[in-house]
Amino acid sequence: MAAPENSKIRWRSVCIGKITVIVCTILTILTQKCSALPDFPSVTYEMMYSAGLDAYSNQKWSDCMKFMSRAIEDYHFYTETLAECRRLCTKANKFNTQKPVDMQLAIFGNYVYKSNCIRKCKMTKFKTRPDNYSAEVDEAFENLKPYDYYQLCAFKIQLYQHAAAAAYTFLLSNKDNEAMQKNIHYYRSLPQVKDEFFVNLEEKPYQTHYIRAVEAYNREDWLGVIESMEKSTREYFKEHRTCRLLCEGKVEQEQQLDFIENIADYFIKVLDCKKSCGQKLDKIYGQFIEDFIAGCYHYLQFAYFKVGEFNHASECAGTYLLFKPGDETMEANKDAYLRLKGIGPMSFTPREDAQKHYDLIAFEAQLLKYIDEHYMFDITEVIDDDDEFDDLFLGDSADELDILAKKKHDLEEFERAHGFQVFAGPKELKGKKRVVVDGFLTDEQCGWLKELANIGGIKGDGYQQYSTPHTKHEMYHGITVDKAAELVEGAKINMTAAELYLNVSELMRQYTEKYLNLASPLYFHFTHLVCRTSLDDGEERTDLSHPIHADNCIMTTDGKCLKKLPAFIWRDYTGLLYLNDNFEGGEFFFADRNKSMQSSVKPKCGRLVSFQASDYHGVKAVTSGQRCALAVWFTLDRMYQETAHDTAFQLLAKLRENPDLIGQKKETEKDDSVPVGKTKALEVYDDSNVQVIATDEDLGGPQRMAADGLATEEECQELCKLANGHGKRGSGYRGHVSPLSTHESFEGLDVPEAAEAAAVQGDGYRGKEKQSSPHTKHEIFAGLNVVHAYKLVQQMKVGVKAVKLYLDVAERAKEFTARYFGLTQPLYFDFTHLVCRTALEDHKSNQNRQRKDLSHPIHADNCHIQQDGSCRKKPPAYIQRDFRYLFSHKTRFWARCLLHLPRFKSKYTKHQTA
Repeated sequence: MAAPENSKIRWRSVCIGKITVIVCTILTILTQKCSALPDFPSVTYEMMYSAGLDAYSNQKWSDCMKFMSRAIEDYHFYTETLAECRRLCTKANKFNTQKPVDMQLAIFGNYVYKSNCIRKCKMTKFKTRPDNYSAEVDEAFENLKPYDYYQLCAFKIQLYQHAAAAAYTFLLSNKDNEAMQKNIHYYRSLPQVKDEFFVNLEEKPYQTHYIRAVEAYNREDWLGVIESMEKSTREYFKEHRTCRLLCEGKVEQEQQLDFIENIADYFIKVLDCKKSCGQKLDKIYGQFIEDFIAGCYHYLQFAYFKVGEFNHASECAGTYLLFKPGDETMEANKDAYLRLKGIGPMSFTPREDAQKHYDLIAFEAQLLKYIDEHYMFDITEVIDDDDEFDDLFLGDSADELDILAKKKHDLEEFERAHGFQVFAGPKELKGKKRVVVDGFLTDEQCGWLKELANIGGIKGDGYQQYSTPHTKHEMYHGITVDKAAELVEGAKINMTAAELYLNVSELMRQYTEKYLNLASPLYFHFTHLVCRTSLDDGEERTDLSHPIHADNCIMTTDGKCLKKLPAFIWRDYTGLLYLNDNFEGGEFFFADRNKSMQSSVKPKCGRLVSFQASDYHGVKAVTSGQRCALAVWFTLDRMYQETAHDTAFQLLAKLRENPDLIGQKKETEKDDSVPVGKTKALEVYDDSNVQVIATDEDLGGPQRMAADGLATEEECQELCKLANGHGKRGSGYRGHVSPLSTHESFEGLDVPEAAEAAAVQGDGYRGKEKQSSPHTKHEIFAGLNVVHAYKLVQQMKVGVKAVKLYLDVAERAKEFTARYFGLTQPLYFDFTHLVCRTALEDHKSNQNRQRKDLSHPIHADNCHIQQDGSCRKKPPAYIQRDFRYLFSHKTRFWARCLLHLPRFKSKYTKHQTA
């Protein structure tokens, strides 16, 4: 009798009993001093998660652990109770749908009845508890983000057992997280950390029983296999039902639709969520087990066979074949069972619970297949596959058919005129609004553009000068269309290549618009000529050149596509035009919600791939050579149209008319950071006193500048008065009065903490209140945060005018930074601080003259500087920070800002509140 394979799983050698003890111990500690939720119905996991983030930000590690563990406990309580309410009300029907007067009326009448049932249940269970949670927070809990913070906070106070367990739990659901992999490696290197500490705090009952069953199988304890695997299957179906019920929650509506359309769109999103439950649950130790539930019955049939219970063995074999019909091994087992006395065809009838599960999943799969192939998600969509018209009702209007025929004829004429040939369409690419077209460029033209990219391309262009943004094995460099025009002006490249760049991107826009038959015109959002070069030619790689993603939304672990910042949510379509094929790997591919490849496209000169920006796609590793392409992202919203094309067109037209201008303008060397058009973006400051006094060239690095005039002398004096009169000593430095140098004092006010009303030294350097020299004993630091300033206004200790000036100057600094660097996304405040540092010795003293220390040691604001000079972006560094602005007078003011939404949303909220 063939036995099931168990080689796919790398089994833990730790005794299961010991694991259970450790889990119970840690969960007990996690929840100590935390009251059960019903005692505090208005305190939710979102509130406690926010409090945990604040505690983490303020380096209150014990509080961070307490709030995060409490948030996790409450999240489980809420989701489990919510699922139970929905389960109890599943069969709550008021109206008979067998012989209704009106079927639709009866169906929706029952939905009203069920809704009322669920609301009553929630009111009974949750009482006055709020029932509105942000998608961002729910996603954090689904991805087990609280465990990430918990392990960091536990590590800070050397609670390694808790840190190891939380880190391991997080890693099991986020196996590609390199930072956590390194954390686990570090924890394992500590002598006080034992193997038993690495346990899954989120292990479900079906997983526990499954692990026990496989361990029993390995020691040939067949009764143990039966007992544990039977429990595992029962618990699995229960967990699967819970997962499906939780899918019936709130769904973001992206557009206003009719009643039936709204219901259908909502239902499809719920269906997609339910489909993902199998992907979520079919995991042991974080490793996906293919055909998980079928495998359970394989173990059972073999164990029952070993103990001589052939009727149960046959039943499990039949159940396995329900999920895996035609499996050769199980068919052979079935033939063997049929030769036994008392075993007939009916003995292989699948189990009832498994049959119900299978029928439901199979029916939903059929429905989703129809939706993928035929449902019109976008009303501007035109189905250009003749076979699909048979399944759609287009109406009786001859005018409609004439319009469609004319548009199709126009597209064919456009293709013939330019020599385009469709290589693959929606059917081959397995998705609507996808097309691959050849003939956009000749070999010679591809060579021109590739040469342009290599001559004028900037390392890391489009990725904040990070040359290896997606993989350490490949280097990226690129150039925008306006920068190409500038290089023509500087006589660095010929005009033919730059004009080709401009013209072919316009041709891509026109063809995409015509092929998709859009009701609205397309606009350029971002145009980029980019090459990626393999750094490890010939080496075997398992990573991707560009991981699976969408161009206008954030892909979640369950396959959802969330349209929210920092994604480019205004992007609607993407066009990729390839320039060469003389490299290894680098195939473009489309993927489904489960990150499974649907179809692939091999790049070649002149081949265009166009698709919806919401389609999941990626690029296979470039294992040798250089892969170049022209990438264009389009938007239907004119507000987000880039100015680069107009800038390039005007400059090239000017140079054609006046060729003598070419080579006359002295180009700024290595202007890797400031986009063309910076001057235009700063026109708003032309009539002000703001003046740039130093650029990146003067300051020795990209994306650096210094400017005068953002505040008047009078305003500077007012801010000095505010900081000196009400600054908190050690602000931003854990209460340390002299955080960075032994020769100065520091005063300031920071955003994250609302401090006492009186001035306190060391503000922002929270910690031991009486320690006066955290950085240097020669300086005192004090500061003021905006929330504290707001409270001072409430207490009538300072005037509104001074605090408003504080906020206004911060806003000026943010706006000027964004405009100077030509940023395409908004900046947000992460940390705002009005600070003063004061020398403790007279500047004429010999002691002060002999100082060799720094007031603030060399550092970076979002990473840890290593001995080799590299900068590692990992917590507890403030990795969410992107830009910093320093404003100096007699006091010093700074605002740190983000390109994306702040990691800690509460900080931004406090700044806005003030």
